[in-house]
Amino acid sequence: MNYQLLIESYSFGIDLSEQEIKLLSLELETQIMNINISTEFGYFKSAPDHICERLNLKKNTYWIMCLAEILDLHKSAKSGKTKSVEVFDLLLEKGLVIG
Repeated sequence: MNYQLLIESYSFGIDLSEQEIKLLSLELETQIMNINISTEFGYFKSAPDHICERLNLKKNTYWIMCLAEILDLHKSAKSGKTKSVEVFDLLLEKGLVIG
């Protein structure tokens, strides 16, 4: 299933299963590993406003940040940075966001 559809479902109040969370986690790791070519696949397009609002993120937040936020909401960071902070730091390093 497309990760954007899972995020969309979640934004409408549908709970995610453990398997869906694992799929989202795998998707995020894949996007991070392929960050240099990710722009070709639309990972740096903004998510729709209703999704950003549901996740308490700013309008025009990238899909990858929404993905990280959902994972943070479902899995606590064992130690160190949350997924959202890791992704933000990576985007900052790549010049895709301004800190």
